[in-house]
Amino acid sequence: MPQQNGESANMRRLELLLVDDEVEFLEALALRLGIRGFKVQTATNGTDALRSMAQHQPDVVVLDLKMPGMGGLEVLEE
Repeated sequence: MPQQNGESANMRRLELLLVDDEVEFLEALALRLGIRGFKVQTATNGTDALRSMAQHQPDVVVLDLKMPGMGGLEVLEE
């Protein structure tokens, strides 16, 4: 990742969790963010998202609000 605004070359990469039930969209977004230097985990439902959050403790979680089963707002409440 190119340095901007005096960022250190040793700066820790942000870890993201992307959660969406639309697999094609999820994979495309994960690929683009990975190319930009982010560490990316994905989940296709709320239950898997909670499991991933407990395991990886991401810096940022991007949630789809409307998913079958447990939606994004329910995941947020947990």
